[in-house]
Amino acid sequence: MDLRPGLEERLELLLKPHEAARLLGVTERCLRRWVQEGRIRAVRTPGGHYRYPLDSVLQIIGSSPQPSPERTAALYARASCRREIERQLDVLRRAADAMGYAALYEDYDLRGGDRIGEGLQRLILLGRRGLFRALMVTSYSRVSWLGVVDPRFLHLMFMLMGVPLVVVNPSREFGSPAELLLDFIEIHERMAESLQPEARKMNREILQALRILQRRYRIRWEEE
Repeated sequence: MDLRPGLEERLELLLKPHEAARLLGVTERCLRRWVQEGRIRAVRTPGGHYRYPLDSVLQIIGSSPQPSPERTAALYARASCRREIERQLDVLRRAADAMGYAALYEDYDLRGGDRIGEGLQRLILLGRRGLFRALMVTSYSRVSWLGVVDPRFLHLMFMLMGVPLVVVNPSREFGSPAELLLDFIEIHERMAESLQPEARKMNREILQALRILQRRYRIRWEEE
């Protein structure tokens, strides 16, 4: 018996206000009003902050009028700074309009590295539930570490999830040397958790060299 939780089970999560608002296309103030009206369910954290169950958000999305599903898409961006996120989304909005897609949702991950971020996970889950028919990205590196995964695998993976991948610029990357460096740092930080003792020493030396470059060029992640 496979006891590992599936993707959908792990993604039944509590969304932060800005995440729920982004999926619903409303403001955070509107969400708070909906809570008071009983239109959407919310829970409070021990610190008193609102969190919105994903199922509650999906119920509202499912009850809203939707465009014809044949040409609906979600837009996804990933970068290390908000300015690049907005640039990618702007490219995707114009591309969706030119290709005849109705862009229903937008999401992003303001981080780098080799893992699928929470924003992308949300969009995959929404796509699996039939709320849009395609996922649009600017380039392959947005959904794989530095774009090194074979594009054929990425397309197959998303097709099997029921969300075909539409890459606007398959031969052009939107990354920068700064983003490349931060991706490498994050990869080596994650590797440190599972390496054998002898390999950890080498990994520490690599990280030290990368962080020297990071300090020299004053490169930082932009905080959410």
